[in-house]
This record gives sequence, structure tokens and C-alpha cells, in this order.
Amino acid sequence: MNAFSSIKRWRNRTRIRTQLSLVVSAAVAALCALLILYSYLTQRSANLRHEATAMGRVLELESRQLDAYVDELCAFSLQLRNDSAFMSVLSQSGDVGYAGQQTLENAFRTQFYSRGDIAWMELYLIRPRLRLRLDNPRRKVQSLDYAPPEALEGSDAFLSAPLYLSIRPSDEGFLQITRTIIDAPRKTPLAVVRFLADFSLPGRLLQRHGENDERLYLFDASGAAFTDAPDGDAVRAAVAQGRSDIELDGERMLLATCAPGDYGITLAAVKPVAVVNAALNRARNITVAIGLTALAVICLTLLSCIHALLKPLDALAERMGRVGQGEFRERTALEGSSEMIGLSGDVNRMAEDISRLIESTYMASLNERTAQLAALEAQTNPHFLFNTLQAIATEAILAEDQKVYRMITTLAALLRYTIKGGNLIDLDTELKYVDKYLTLQKARFGDRLQYAIDVDPALLACSVPKLGLLALVENSIVHGMQGSVDAIRLSIECWDMGDMAEIRVTDDGAGISGERLRQLRASMADETVVVMQNIGLGNLSSRLRLLYEGRARLEIESVAAPERRTTVRIRIPKEAAEDVHNADH
Repeated sequence: MNAFSSIKRWRNRTRIRTQLSLVVSAAVAALCALLILYSYLTQRSANLRHEATAMGRVLELESRQLDAYVDELCAFSLQLRNDSAFMSVLSQSGDVGYAGQQTLENAFRTQFYSRGDIAWMELYLIRPRLRLRLDNPRRKVQSLDYAPPEALEGSDAFLSAPLYLSIRPSDEGFLQITRTIIDAPRKTPLAVVRFLADFSLPGRLLQRHGENDERLYLFDASGAAFTDAPDGDAVRAAVAQGRSDIELDGERMLLATCAPGDYGITLAAVKPVAVVNAALNRARNITVAIGLTALAVICLTLLSCIHALLKPLDALAERMGRVGQGEFRERTALEGSSEMIGLSGDVNRMAEDISRLIESTYMASLNERTAQLAALEAQTNPHFLFNTLQAIATEAILAEDQKVYRMITTLAALLRYTIKGGNLIDLDTELKYVDKYLTLQKARFGDRLQYAIDVDPALLACSVPKLGLLALVENSIVHGMQGSVDAIRLSIECWDMGDMAEIRVTDDGAGISGERLRQLRASMADETVVVMQNIGLGNLSSRLRLLYEGRARLEIESVAAPERRTTVRIRIPKEAAEDVHNADH
């Protein structure tokens, strides 16, 4: 309900051109936003599907590459069978001798150094019961204590037909391959070749994916990861569930995988959705920029059309405003639509009717005011009042009552000052009559009234509203002594503030309640110039607005704690005061 009331108030304060412009612009903006959003969401879905397909194809190619690589390693494990000297020595029973061992070591060394991706290699010679080892970075063939092949891991595989081969993941590298060289006719084991392929090829794959902002995961047939990749368990579970996306470290990732290869190695890759959609987001931003530009052009065009359509209505509103200001003789001729032409004629007739009504009302009011002034002059004669006061003062002198005499003469001076014509008076003269007024109030209240006057001498010749300062002092005493206040201290200050002259009246009297203070400020803020009964500050504010065309200010403050204080200040532009004073004279 409050929102509806706020919208209603806004509509009542806003021009129809602005309302139409906002409604049309909002409708066009909403339509553009919906089109851009629909296009972006559609393209984003298609982009994710395309990226997932591309990643899957790359993984399939890499899976084939890994299978081919393992095929090479398997063929490498049988390379010694092609060395006839090696096989000749290997087929001998008993001690092979020094020359035979050198032949075995040379063939072993040659095979090891034929590849650069072997971390270490061991050769178990069953009949001579020898165990040879080569590894990087050492270049020397080592003879180790012989251990029977049956004690090695995976012996069930590499000692069994038909392949006599064991391929196992290794924590030290990529794959540990063990192959048994057999005597083909009798199928008896002659030697066991065991080596570790390092992570050079998978490392290159990982690096290639890392350059594309992707993460690559390799799992063996049992589901164990080949590397300590982060979030490997979560990725393996997502692959098992057949999911196409996953959330890692609070970021949504696109997940792609391929079928396990010939050796049970499964590849999976994840890529941040934000990276996948980066180019699309850039295109979206460009589209938004183009859309905003188009929206601005459309809105400007619509605003121009609305302005052209509503121009007659603006002219009519302006005409109505001049009617409100008292201009009734001007006639309006509007075009643009039949409604505007008819409304223009109605406004002209209304202005004529109002003009005749005001003229008749003004003449009647003028006649009534003239009669009232004549009656008032007949009832009250200032000369009679002054003569009466002078007679009372003479009686006071004859009675030797100087106090009464001074009070009567002071009162007479004040009365003459108040009925004297003119709007402005110099500050020095105003202060003299303020002092006379305070003298009368001092005689009334005695020690209950204390006052002090502090005036910048440079302001004494400055023109101020006549009776303005006197009204502030009277207001402070009358209202400050209300209630339970027994005494009051009054401070009158006049300061030069540069371009402004400030007159400040401060009292420590009863103060002003919050509600009353709000009413006073509201009356002073009302730009309607009226004369209000029993609201002296409101009347003074109206006078200041008339005299200085809104450049003067009347301010009021009142606090109850920690010390009671009410301050009323007038700020008058000194240059404006001189202009008004000259015009007044």
C-alpha cells in the first residue's frame, strides 16, 4: 500500500512527458534484455555441448596415443630376444663365465639406452642366477643379489601363458612392465625383463591440457589415479556416474571422458565453465553494448516523437500557469488534434470568465476596504493619542514622578516609530527604539529581565526591515517568560558575515516545543505571502521574502538540554538591503 501511494505521489508530481518516456523506455529495454538473455542462454548451452564433444574427441585420440605407447613398451620388453649373442649365452646352463657375462651386460646396456623414457631396468637371468640393474642417472650396470622371479609382484601374470606380461601402474613413474623371455620350444623361462617407464608422455599430455586451462586425470582399470591430482576421487566418482559437469573448489567444471583403452587406462578432463564461456561472454558484452547503443537511439527517437506529440499540451500547461499568475488577456490557439483545439477554446473562455469574476470581486473588496479604513480613521486619531500621552507626562512632571514620565515619553516615541511610514530603516535607529522597548520591559519585569547588545559598528548604517529586530525582541520576551520561567536573559548580536549581515536574538527562556517549532518552520518555508494573526515570525518571514526577493533568510532554533536556548537569526544580503532601501526612498 505504501509503495502504491509513493508511485501515485510520484505520478502526481511528474510531467506526463516524463512518465511516457519512462514507460516506453522501460518496455523497449525489457524487450532488448529478454532477447539478449534468450540468445545468450541458447548459445551457452550449445557452446558447452560443442566444447564437451571436442574435449571427448581429444581424449579419444590421447587414449589411442597411450595405447600405442604401451604397445611400444611391450615390444621394447622383448627387444633382447632379437640379440642372438644374448640369447646364445642365456641358453647356456651353468656358469656363463666372464665373457658371457660381458655379452649379457652389453646387450642389457644397449637396450636400456635405446630409449630415453626408462627410469630403471632390471634383468633376472634364471639359469646363471644373475640380477642386473641399470638406472638414471647412474650409467654402470649393477649386479644385485638374485631373487627368484616368483617373488616379484605380478608374477602370476608375467610367468603365465599366453603373454607372459605384467603391466602395473607405479607410484615411482607411469607404468612398471615385467616380461618373461622363454625358451619357445619348451616354454621354459630363461630371463625376466623388468623396467619402469617414466611419466614423460603423460606429463606432456598434462602440460598440453594445462595450457588450455584444463585438468587431465588418468585412472587405471581399478579406478586408481596415476597421479596425485587434486579432486581425483571426486572426478572418478563423477565419471562412474556418467555426469557431464562437476563442481570443484566452488567452481563449476565441464567434465569429459572417453572409454578405457586396450590396457584399461581411462582419461578424464575438466575445464572451468567460465573459461569455456569466456569468448561467449565477450560476445555477450559486445552484444549488450550494441543493444544499449540501439536502445539509446530508439529511446531518443521515441522521446523526440513524444516531445512533438505533447508539445501542444506543454503549451497549454504553460498557458494555464500564466492564468494562475493573473494573466487572463492572452489567448491560446493550439493545434495537433481535435481534442487540443477544443481544449484550447475551453481554456480561453475560462480565462475570460475568471478575469470578469476577479474584476467584479476586486471592486467589491476595494469598496469594502475603503469603508473600513474610513471607519478606522474616524475611530482612532493618532494626534489625539499623542496629545493624551503628553498630558499624562505633564501630570507626571508636576507630581515629580520621573519614572512615570520616562515611561510615558518612551512609549510615545515607540508609537510614533511604529506608525512612521517606510519599509526599511538603518540599524542604528532600529536599535535605539529596541533599547526604548527594553527600557519599558525592564521597568515591568525588573531584575527578572537581563539583556546585552553586541553590534558590529560597521553595520550601524546598514538598512534593515523596520520593526524586524523589535519584533524578534518582543517575541523572545513574550514567549520566553511563559510558563514557570521567572527570569530571562536576552542577547542581541549583529555581525558582519561578508556579503551578509546577521542579526541574532537569543534567550534562555521557556523555549519552543518540537511540534510548535515544526509549525513555525513550516509557516516560514511557505512561499505564499500572507499576513497571519498571532504568528509574528511568519509575518516577518513574508516581509523578508517580499523585500529581498527570497535572498534573505529567517531561521529559528530551540533546544531544551543541556541548557535552554532559543535563537532567531535574520541573514540579509547587504547589497540587496541597499538596493531595497534606495527603491523604498
